[in-house]
This record gives sequence, structure tokens and C-alpha cells, in this order.
Amino acid sequence: MPRATFGKNRRLLNSSAFKEVFDNNSVRVAHPNLLILSEPNGTETSRLGLVIGKKNVPTAVARNKVKRVVRETFRLTDLPVAVDLVFLARKDLGKLSSTELATLIQQSWVRLAARLLKEGKRDA
Repeated sequence: MPRATFGKNRRLLNSSAFKEVFDNNSVRVAHPNLLILSEPNGTETSRLGLVIGKKNVPTAVARNKVKRVVRETFRLTDLPVAVDLVFLARKDLGKLSSTELATLIQQSWVRLAARLLKEGKRDA
């Protein structure tokens, strides 16, 4: 069962960590409303970084809702490989209801886990 905390060891904290994922991502999950980039990190825990821009999600309330839902679903998801992730919000993500948002993000985590497994089998 995944840990339900979201401490500093579970977050990308500096620009160099984000840059590493942007430059070397191996698995991507794309949707018109979001993009998830991932890179294996060689540790025991997956780490998450969020990019929720004002341009794509204009109100602070909507940005905070998106961040809250992404963190919560990430905490409850068990990925097969420890990876560094960057979650990017695209246009109109903030316009989805909380249930639609949670469903979309949960489906994205499932797609990511499947692609990570597929990528791991190909490398082995």
C-alpha cells in the first residue's frame, strides 16, 4: 500500500530536478488538458513536481484545486518504478469539476504505470 504522506522526499524541489525531467523524460502521458513527463530516478520513492501556470489555469482557486487533486491521487497511486514526474496543466484543466478532474488524473496515472511497465520490460 502506498504511503499517504507528501513530504519533501516525495517532491521535486529545485529547478535542476525539473530540468532533468524535462530534458531526459522517457515516458510521457498526454491529454488535451494535461501532460505528465517521467524519468526513472533510481531511488525507492517517486517524486512529483507541478507546473500549473496562470496562463492555462487563470484563477488561484482553480490552480489550488488542481494541485490538491493531483497530490491526492499521486499519494494514492502505486507506480511500478520509482520515477521523477512533472505534471503540466494545459488549457482548460481548471474548468473541469472536481470529480472529472480526479477521474482524468487517476486514468492518467494508470496509463503512466502501464507505460512504465512496458518500458521496463523492453529494457530488460
